[in-house]
Amino acid sequence: MGAMRSAAGPYLAVARDALASARRLAPDCVDVAAALGDAFAASRMYAEAESEYRRALSIPDPSDPALHNATYGMFDGYEHERDPAFTAERVEEARARARASYTRMTAEELVPMAVHKVLEAGTLLGAAEGRRRGKLVAETFPNLARARHLEAYTDLEFVRGLDAAIDKRPFLRRTLATAARAAAAFPKSAVIAAFHARLLFVLGEYDAAERECRRALDMEEPNDPRLDCVPVGSVAGENSGARLVSLAGVFHELLTKILMCASDYWDSMSNERQREGFLQVRFDVLEDEYRKVDLSPDAFAMSDVRSFVEEHKCWRFWDCPICDRKKFMDSGVLLSHMCIKHPRAVLPRLQYLVDTTLSEEALEDGDFLGGVTFCEDPAKQDMICFNKTSDVFKWLFYAPSSGVGAKPISEMREKKREKGLMFLESIKGKMKTLPTDKSSTEFSEVLPRIQELWHDFLKASAFDYRAAIMGIARSFLWRELKKCMIGDPKQAAKWISATDIDAIFTKEVEPSHAEEDHETGANEQPSQANDGALMVREDLEER
Repeated sequence: MGAMRSAAGPYLAVARDALASARRLAPDCVDVAAALGDAFAASRMYAEAESEYRRALSIPDPSDPALHNATYGMFDGYEHERDPAFTAERVEEARARARASYTRMTAEELVPMAVHKVLEAGTLLGAAEGRRRGKLVAETFPNLARARHLEAYTDLEFVRGLDAAIDKRPFLRRTLATAARAAAAFPKSAVIAAFHARLLFVLGEYDAAERECRRALDMEEPNDPRLDCVPVGSVAGENSGARLVSLAGVFHELLTKILMCASDYWDSMSNERQREGFLQVRFDVLEDEYRKVDLSPDAFAMSDVRSFVEEHKCWRFWDCPICDRKKFMDSGVLLSHMCIKHPRAVLPRLQYLVDTTLSEEALEDGDFLGGVTFCEDPAKQDMICFNKTSDVFKWLFYAPSSGVGAKPISEMREKKREKGLMFLESIKGKMKTLPTDKSSTEFSEVLPRIQELWHDFLKASAFDYRAAIMGIARSFLWRELKKCMIGDPKQAAKWISATDIDAIFTKEVEPSHAEEDHETGANEQPSQANDGALMVREDLEER
């Protein structure tokens, strides 16, 4: 890189001189000003480049760029570029190029240099001075994510360095406010989101930390972390995709930490508190939770479920995946219905090939569904009870912590019907190859697969109200558990130390800038290379 800059030096000097002459001849040409700004920027003469870019954007009565640029209209199909009627458009295009170049120089050159100098000042002169300068950079470049990230980063460094006998919590609240403003201003910055989420976790704001992680993982077209990270180059990865994957690992690790904290807190609860606070949920609470995902007038009602269970002595049923006309509690009746009403989709011969019954154990997903029952509280309010088993925490808390939320029951049933149709199609295909001779080898080979597919069909298409209730309850209960953790007086009173901060915020080491800082052109004076950094604000060195 240094050799390339040295080799380019003489050519850049010629370009600067030629464009400076053009500026004298055409001082009101935006195109010439933008090109000269580019030459200065390539020469790392940032102060001069900024001055020229600003001049390009502020010329009051600019001339037509086509008058001073021989390339206009040289290419087939672009002859209109010299049309006098389009002078204003050409001027605006030249301003847009100057604006883009100025933005690029600021984001990719000036602010990274400023970040390096601010962090260096924090190391040499103390975290308080680093924090002051970081805030100054953020005020100077409020529209750049890296500058705003630097302000939060240096504030955290200041808090880290406070006396060990001081609780860091109130100071971290200030840092959090800075990080929250940055995250709101730059919703596409995964780097800022990671900083914000980790800070929320340190402060014990587990629900907000999880939401920030989810938001970041769901970002569409996030910024390249290379443009926002502090220190510069601190997010690993050879390209944008790799760097985003690296950050995704940070979010998933943080979600795991939240889950571990929740698991420890759950285990610390008394059996009575677990039962009264989490293992019993009133009907109306479940219905209110469900209405958040299903606004239809005939939405799920727990009283209907109880009536169904009392009438049929069963929580489970099947929909016919073909016509969806009624609920079937018996798999044999379901098969008979499909063979009679839909003989093209389900060949009638299937009735004589499969065992239409399937044990409850084979249908249930593990043993957790057996722990869902009806009960009443002391006030005779109808409730759903979850028996305390080894799977309760897994089903009530692990799933929503992985981003699984409640879904409309109509959508769940439709997905089961779709799965059922897939298995029925596979069974039909197998039956077409099944010979009529039951004594043949081929018959004995194909039949077990048909029976297996039938059992798969029954398991995949069975709808169990208990599973639906768990899906509704667990999002609510996961939030409730985090609220308990956040509101626990012991948690709120716990001091936060620098060690607690270090456990979540890995101390990043800024890549060396020594070689980069000395990569100047052959004819470039050292003071010119430094002017840009001083331009970030002279106060960074002098105040």
